[in-house]
Amino acid sequence: MPSVRPLVSVLVAVHNGARHVQPAIESVLRQTVDDLELVVVDDASEDETSSVLEQVGDSRLVVLRNDGRLGLAGALNLGLERCRGRYVARMDADDVAFPYWLGRQVRELQERPELSIVGAGVVDVAEAGRAGSVHLLPSGLELRWHALFSSPFLHNTVVIERDVLESHGLRYDETFAESEDYDLWTRLLAVAEGENVQQPLVLYRQHEGQATSLRRDVQREFQQRVARREISALAPHLDDREKDLAWLAGLGRPVPRGSEPAAEAAIRMLLERFEQRWGENRYVRRRAARSLARSAPGSGASPLLVAAFRLAPEWPVRLAVERARRRSSEGRARKNAERWLAELELRADARPLRVTAVFPEPTPYRAPLLDRIAALPDLDLTVLYAAHTVAGRTWDVRPQHPATVLRSVSVPGSERILRHDYAITPGIAAELDGSRPDVVVVSGWSTFAAQAAIAWCRLRHVPYVLVVESHDEDERPPWRRLIKDTVVPRVVVGASGGLVTGTLARRSMVARGAEPDRVHVFANTIDAEAFAARADGLALRRAELRSKVGAGEDVVVVISVGRLVPDKGMDLLVQAVARVADARLLLVLVGDGPERPRLDELGSRLGVRLVLAGDRPWERISELYAAADVFALLSRREPWGVVVNEAGASGLPLVLSRAVGAAHDLLRGGENGFLVATDNVDAAAEAIGRLATDATLREAFGARSREIAGDWGYGPSVEGFLAAVREAAARPPD
Repeated sequence: MPSVRPLVSVLVAVHNGARHVQPAIESVLRQTVDDLELVVVDDASEDETSSVLEQVGDSRLVVLRNDGRLGLAGALNLGLERCRGRYVARMDADDVAFPYWLGRQVRELQERPELSIVGAGVVDVAEAGRAGSVHLLPSGLELRWHALFSSPFLHNTVVIERDVLESHGLRYDETFAESEDYDLWTRLLAVAEGENVQQPLVLYRQHEGQATSLRRDVQREFQQRVARREISALAPHLDDREKDLAWLAGLGRPVPRGSEPAAEAAIRMLLERFEQRWGENRYVRRRAARSLARSAPGSGASPLLVAAFRLAPEWPVRLAVERARRRSSEGRARKNAERWLAELELRADARPLRVTAVFPEPTPYRAPLLDRIAALPDLDLTVLYAAHTVAGRTWDVRPQHPATVLRSVSVPGSERILRHDYAITPGIAAELDGSRPDVVVVSGWSTFAAQAAIAWCRLRHVPYVLVVESHDEDERPPWRRLIKDTVVPRVVVGASGGLVTGTLARRSMVARGAEPDRVHVFANTIDAEAFAARADGLALRRAELRSKVGAGEDVVVVISVGRLVPDKGMDLLVQAVARVADARLLLVLVGDGPERPRLDELGSRLGVRLVLAGDRPWERISELYAAADVFALLSRREPWGVVVNEAGASGLPLVLSRAVGAAHDLLRGGENGFLVATDNVDAAAEAIGRLATDATLREAFGARSREIAGDWGYGPSVEGFLAAVREAAARPPD
């Protein structure tokens, strides 16, 4: 048996559940929390359950088999003895958990250490896969009031602190043929605190073989038995008739004719005792009032109805408000349930998850990543590009994934404001309609294509995942920051998840309302392993490659790669090299743009040995990295900077400005380079000077750069993309 204790043990008991157990298991094994074990107790099944369990190829599954049937309580007690997790979660063998079930409830337990048990809501699912009603149980003190009359938690949703069960010797009472959970929860709440998440996290399957369908009368009998015990503990002076009336009125069930005054008195007395122990609470009073009103006869001024208004006069208004709030959220929950069922292939139209991604332009670093994602068997990916280029780039990118470049019309002058073309793409709605996506992945929010895609998603109630590259480190005019802080949070909060290039983008997205555990890395990156291998091969030609840029053996080549525009800070780099005043330095700038004449003049005026290499085919830039000794990028604005990945994989030490997004993930100060303040020429000069005079330091930093860049290959980003779209498919937009 493995010695490592998992975070969560999910406990499932099954008897003759072959028809539904496979999707139940799959839903657990596909949780966003993967540090788990799934303990399934096969309670003497006589159908194909055993065969279904044997076909599950996941080491996290533990199967216990009983030769003779123990019943649900006995099977669960057996499973509890085997569970090793810090938390124990319960789910039924015919239900399905949303992928964020465990993550949401474990987070609640971790953030609120006073809690020992957390439940959630459910969505009913009919045999045909149609989602129905949403059920939520009370939270806070309302939970304890509710526990006097019925189970305070939905059994198939709970997550429990296992140490509390062990320290108090708590197990299911096997003498309860039904309501064994209600009995256990009341005993647990006597020594611990609990809460219910007000969100449906489990799909509750309705079919004829359920215990609740077959044995309703028995279940009611045992429920009443537990409720009498709890009511007696709080109000021992009530006689048996009064307890039963309190139970009926507390549940909102009709009381026998003529007994309304006695039922009202019993509830009032029970509420007084409750408030003596737990304090007065308006939410508890509203719940008690609503129950009394439901118990009242359909006509006339019943004492129960009068008592309800006396107890909480505002209850009808609050009930109407709550129902209005829940109506839209329940609609989303039902769509959520049906999407998740579709992905788990429970429906007749089982198929790969359809994902349409909307990006501004094809790029040589993003296209190979999307090629790999498109090859996944459980995704059907289509990519829509707003234009061949929105920034005047000359890349020749030929995607291998299914892609369409939309017809567009650029708005003149937009680049001066947005830093890229604003390409109007009127055909995007028709393309989205045609691709019929389950999830849309949208890159950014400043292009027409992105804005139109988000609007389409909201109109069609299709979840979208936001890809974010920008961050808050760079300097922006106040009007730009005001627009971002006003408009962008709505876009972020409306998304069903996020994909970010790195730490700074993640920080920016979370600051604007994204849920941290639904933000995944989708890096602007390269095939780091292949790039490093190419660098090794080119090392044999280093002298030849250096001679092509005019660098002799003793020359220290500083290279920077990017468009020659003000944002890239190439002028700062020219000034920094000049300030070092080391004749051995040779600066090579790779790229082209409107700043080229000014940079040429600046280099001549400052006496800098400068090579303006111009644009190079993307696959040939590695030759220039192989000729270099130091890589520098002093951008004033740089959402990421994939050239940093390239330079790192090529084994170069780095000098980066704080505005470079990649610097905060690929640069470790004092390990593989230096981070300098944006627009600080002196700091950049000092960093370049140190590297220029110390070949041993350059070699050590370069080796470390390669190690760090190696961790930022395609693999983690493919996994991040897959996780984000799966979560979004199970959670339509708010």
